[in-house]
Amino acid sequence: MPAASRGGEVTVAHVLVVDDDADVRAVVRKVITKMGHKVWDVADGKEALRLLESSPVDLIISDVYMADMDGMELLVRIQQLELKVPVLVISGGGYKPRDEVLKMAAACGAVATLDKPFTVEQLRDTVEPLLPAPS
Repeated sequence: MPAASRGGEVTVAHVLVVDDDADVRAVVRKVITKMGHKVWDVADGKEALRLLESSPVDLIISDVYMADMDGMELLVRIQQLELKVPVLVISGGGYKPRDEVLKMAAACGAVATLDKPFTVEQLRDTVEPLLPAPS
């Protein structure tokens, strides 16, 4: 599915993927790129914040459990910095049950959550409404 378009104009969104699993980053990158959008990917929250200093994005897709800075701390830092960017949190669980982790993420400001593992269709269906509308 291509980037959103109306009347010949196309909106290309800039999406940041934050996950310590290179395979997950590669899959998400492929799906979002096929949707017609630009993707950056990094392995943890610290790298994400460094990138956000110089490159504004339209959507962040972040795992929860990562080294250096996890997704929950990233959510808090995004709010502290008053960045107006939606965050989709993905998680397969960890030391807490997956449902509990995703509820905590929503309480910390995530606009959407998605269980891992997810299908390509689930990812697309979750991401599409979070991206900017065509201009």
